[in-house]
Amino acid sequence: MEYENRIFTKPVWEGNTVYNETVWPVDLDGGDIIIPLLFHADKILSVTDTALRTVYQKGRDYELCDGKILIKRDGEMRITPRNEFFLTEIQAGSSFQIGAEGGGWLYFAEGDGITKKQYCVTYEHGGVWDMKKPEPTEKLKKTRMKIKNKEPFTFAFFGDSITYGANSSGMKDIMVPPYAPIWSEMTVQNLNEKGVPVSHINRAVGGMNSQWGAEQLYPLFKDDRFDIMLIAFGMNDPVTEHFEEYHEKMIEDALRINPDCEFLLVSTTLPHKLAAGFYREQYKQQAILERVCEKYGDITELVPMTDMHSALLSKKRFFDMTGNNVNHPNDFLASVYAQTILKILGVL
Repeated sequence: MEYENRIFTKPVWEGNTVYNETVWPVDLDGGDIIIPLLFHADKILSVTDTALRTVYQKGRDYELCDGKILIKRDGEMRITPRNEFFLTEIQAGSSFQIGAEGGGWLYFAEGDGITKKQYCVTYEHGGVWDMKKPEPTEKLKKTRMKIKNKEPFTFAFFGDSITYGANSSGMKDIMVPPYAPIWSEMTVQNLNEKGVPVSHINRAVGGMNSQWGAEQLYPLFKDDRFDIMLIAFGMNDPVTEHFEEYHEKMIEDALRINPDCEFLLVSTTLPHKLAAGFYREQYKQQAILERVCEKYGDITELVPMTDMHSALLSKKRFFDMTGNNVNHPNDFLASVYAQTILKILGVL
């Protein structure tokens, strides 16, 4: 199997098949390795590694257990022991040392250090999504008209490491199978495949916050022409002081460059609660962005990724969807970014 945009951008909240939902078999308590899925699975269609190349066998490697997946200890799917997830000593060879809530250290990795420990499950279910979900906007009229008429336009992306693409398999600094594009490129590719000639600019920088964005948007984009800008900061804003004014400044500076620009403001996904010091006020940011969107009317719409991640977390564990065990998405969660944006734009 290989990456297919139509599969990765199929909304997880629609239909009765979920594709390539990720799980990380971690032996936390010494019991059966039973992992919850987004829905109560009726039939597992396939289980693969995250490269989508190695196929695992029902009965030998896994079983369907009351709608969940049970990973067999004597099968070929690797189970991460508890002492490799919660560490008692500083992690050798890691560029960062991540404390665990309650003491000790939390296993952390960039690149594909964690995603190669995860697996993809494709399954059928009879459930209905009963949580918040994105709906097509009635705002962003110029962008929606360009999409409807298949007119060319330029999409600008600005944000932190999540917007840069960490830890997607197709991120330029990683590039491992299945080479799933970062979610900004996944979004643009879907539009291109539907006949909309979209080009894009991505000037996201890892580790940055909204204050940096407010300071750097104008100098970074002043010579660019773009029709819609997506702004996605927040993970590195542990407190919400000045969060609103920084976003308003980014909008105003973008309008100085391109007065007809429209905007998507993305609320952040949430950090791992087990990573000491990371989970702070990120969950408050979406309400602030909603106020900004109201202030700027039809030219600005919210992408509610805090709501979407919270919905996923009500069914799944954080570490089943992460790329670094702290704050970066894996391919599965990154695809939900693209799904949410495309749904809001009325493409899906």
